[in-house]
Amino acid sequence: MELQTPLTLTPSLNRIAAGERLKLLLVSGELNDPDLVRRAHRLELLFRSALLSSPVPLWAPELHIEREWRTLTETFLPWREIAPALRRLISRSLRYLPPSDPLAPSPSWPDFLQRCSPVTASANPALLLRKLATNENLRHRWLFTLFLPKEHGNGFDRYPGQQLFLRSWLARRRSESDALLSCLDAACGSGEGSWDLATLCSECGYLPHQVTIHGSSLDPLELFAAAHALFPHDSQREEEYRKRIAPVIKGGFGERLRFIQEDLADSRSQPERYDLILCNGLLGGPMLHDPLRLSGVVRGLVRRLKAGGLFLAADRFHEGWQKRIPQQEREALLEQCGVKIVQVGEGIGGKQEAKAIDN
Repeated sequence: MELQTPLTLTPSLNRIAAGERLKLLLVSGELNDPDLVRRAHRLELLFRSALLSSPVPLWAPELHIEREWRTLTETFLPWREIAPALRRLISRSLRYLPPSDPLAPSPSWPDFLQRCSPVTASANPALLLRKLATNENLRHRWLFTLFLPKEHGNGFDRYPGQQLFLRSWLARRRSESDALLSCLDAACGSGEGSWDLATLCSECGYLPHQVTIHGSSLDPLELFAAAHALFPHDSQREEEYRKRIAPVIKGGFGERLRFIQEDLADSRSQPERYDLILCNGLLGGPMLHDPLRLSGVVRGLVRRLKAGGLFLAADRFHEGWQKRIPQQEREALLEQCGVKIVQVGEGIGGKQEAKAIDN
């Protein structure tokens, strides 16, 4: 059974309720798939041959992968032979079509193992395949490791300059009006920015019933982690996350959050309009840099601003991406959408002064 409608999750720290929701996303129990059995057998033969022939040692946790080692390992344990079996395992493990290929960032088998350490501790791909197929808990940890990797750079208080500006903007808006505040954290990842925003609203004097916050992502596991503060692959991160959002939930703001599944590149008009839209860590970086797609996403987000609404986008991209699509280009794109550029302390910002655009 696969998800038939886009996912919408309300926050809850109840582990039992979260476990029931996870069953809607991930297959439980053993994966009884004859094709996986056949693939594991072929990989076992490949691995045994590599043991006899390879002049370099096998991968082990904490080893530094050098270019020569990577090249030689690829000769005897080619990634092109291993990756299809893992993709089959992933497709049999998920109840939805994955939004991206989590194996794509890995150029070789050792690089992949390094990404999955310590969940994966064996250099034998056949052994890994069999363990993941039969051990539900290990498989779930592995899937979270793939789809919520640490290198994605999520974290609380990630954009302090933007938060400083937002605090001032929220406090001023609250003092001038009792109007309700609707917010979208687009491309929210694992949700830290959405919870940061709820905290700011509380600290600036808003009451829970005056605020609505939506965090959106295309990835169901990101939404699950955001709504339930559960990271099966990273217990320290989970503990810190739950401790951080507990006061927000206790204050009633958890009931004002929704984590929704959506594709920002979908050109179909979204009905919801917002006073504030954040889109951090996406525009002009590794995930979204094609000019046409970038323009389409920005136009789609601006279209969802209410008159007078505020758009903010910040990032932590490395210098190469900053040169490829500099801030000036992103600001120019906002201006082309009819948005007035605002100096926001970090990243880019714009205000929709006219009526929200409809095309």
